[in-house]
Amino acid sequence: MDWVIVLAFLSVILLVAFCISVFLLREGIRKQQLYEFFPGSVNEFIVVFSRRLEFIYGLPMYMSDPLFRWLSSGSTFQDLLGSKDWARMKLYFDEVEKHQNMSFVFSHELEPSTNGERGRTQWYEMKTVLEYVSVQEFHYVCFIKNISKENENRKERERIQARLDNLLQNTGDFLWNYEVEDRRFKLLTPLMDEEHRVVPQSTGYVDIRKIMPESDIELLNSILNARVKDYHTFGSRGDPFETIKVRLYGPDKTLVWYCFRGRLVTDEENRLVLQGSARRMDMVLDNPVFGDGSDKDSMLSAALSFPDVRIFWVDRDFNIQGCNQSFATDFQIMNPKDIYGKCLDTVVNRKILPYMTKLISDVFDSGRSTAWKGSFLQSDKLLMFNAVPIRSKDNMTHTALGVYMLLDKSDFSDEVIET
Repeated sequence: MDWVIVLAFLSVILLVAFCISVFLLREGIRKQQLYEFFPGSVNEFIVVFSRRLEFIYGLPMYMSDPLFRWLSSGSTFQDLLGSKDWARMKLYFDEVEKHQNMSFVFSHELEPSTNGERGRTQWYEMKTVLEYVSVQEFHYVCFIKNISKENENRKERERIQARLDNLLQNTGDFLWNYEVEDRRFKLLTPLMDEEHRVVPQSTGYVDIRKIMPESDIELLNSILNARVKDYHTFGSRGDPFETIKVRLYGPDKTLVWYCFRGRLVTDEENRLVLQGSARRMDMVLDNPVFGDGSDKDSMLSAALSFPDVRIFWVDRDFNIQGCNQSFATDFQIMNPKDIYGKCLDTVVNRKILPYMTKLISDVFDSGRSTAWKGSFLQSDKLLMFNAVPIRSKDNMTHTALGVYMLLDKSDFSDEVIET
């Protein structure tokens, strides 16, 4: 009878164990199904392998990731990866003890029958440490992260950046920002030369005085100061764009017109900056064009657009009747039309005004052209000024046209300067 009781007791224990196992299995399946409602939401897991890279267990146990399912079902990395990737991974596991912080990135192609995701490649990043269970035995503890979406986003960003670079290279444009506090100028994308080739080492912070004349820097600063004052007074009101025309030095120190368009924003370090784009201006600027489109009118319009030649004309009362963009920019005025009708001494600074008034007065007094050349302001600057009369039909001088250039003495020999 005793053996019957023992047998019955064992049968009850086995039955209870079986029921518990079935319950746990059903619970595991239910939890697994819950995770499958949110595929890709849990993209990190831990798997533990033996020394022979055999799967022991994984955490969390309920994962919808295809790699986790394959490994937990008994598949090995050697079964899943190609020969080259497996050779790289085998070398990685062999060197883990020396480089435990080293990451290993690999990919695996989904099978056609997996969730209907035909032809998709899954990318993973793995970090591994060794866990010793005895003196001779250890386990590989692998932290694996599915980085497929991150990789796709990175590739998409690279594609967008490539398109942007191609656009900027084709148009000759570039992106920039100008820090409000430190007044540092930063090129966000490279400069292009006249052949639309990237100028080497033309990104990052640059000395703005080496790429832009002083008068243009002052114009840019005046615009920035006005926007900052408006920002501090009224706050952000949609941050309107500002558009100005400035000159930049080309590779051979020639001046080239650019249209700067930007607005106040905060950068990644929460600093207030004027940020925008710059477009090379190959067209004739907004200067007056007289007549009906003859060759002479076209030549006059082209001459007015020269970036390094300042042109203006005044009447006998020294009221400005017109000027080109270079003249306006020299005195921090965005639009040449804003100068029309103003007296010369209210626009031109006191340093150059005496030279202009004397030469222009000579033109009105004599009716003949005058010219002057010599050192101006800084010892390294050479001023070349010409003034010519514009006569009416009765041969009376009613307007004087002034044309001048500021050049670097280093570009000329001493003989040329003295003459």
